[in-house]
Amino acid sequence: MSEKLVTVIGGTGFLGRRVACHLRDADFAVRIASRHPPGSGGNALGIEAVPADVDDDASVETAVSGAWAVVNAVNLYVERGTYTFRSIHVEAAERVAAIAHRAGSERIAHVSGIGADARSASPYIRSRGEGEAAVRHAFPLATLIRPAVMFGPGDAFVTPLSTMLRLTPVFPLFGRG
Repeated sequence: MSEKLVTVIGGTGFLGRRVACHLRDADFAVRIASRHPPGSGGNALGIEAVPADVDDDASVETAVSGAWAVVNAVNLYVERGTYTFRSIHVEAAERVAAIAHRAGSERIAHVSGIGADARSASPYIRSRGEGEAAVRHAFPLATLIRPAVMFGPGDAFVTPLSTMLRLTPVFPLFGRG
């Protein structure tokens, strides 16, 4: 196994857990950091798991301590209470990048979104663009990743849709003929 440790912030999410497994399979030492990490002391996948909240500097510092690289895979699709697009995609993203930079991480990969644009009328797209700028300000050599829509087992779109289709005897489809 590589001596290079990579911390995946949001490592239990749809994308983060897949990134963590690919890194492990590429022989990196991997640590996943999440508000709800799997079981204490790691998990059956051979990946270290630690609790971390992107709103808490101390927990992020612990999560990135000793990491050669950091992947920020935290995302928010629906705003709830204090979790806003701005608080997660901009402020928390900047916090993670700044803490990783101060901790001596050599690299950070920040997962943004396709079409990210700080001038967009869409609050989601605008926050993604502003977040990219904030991350680059905190960690100038950050790698920005703009994935398109992602789907697969356990996603937030296709999986609930397929469940609905299995449970509903009739499913309306709308379109133009």
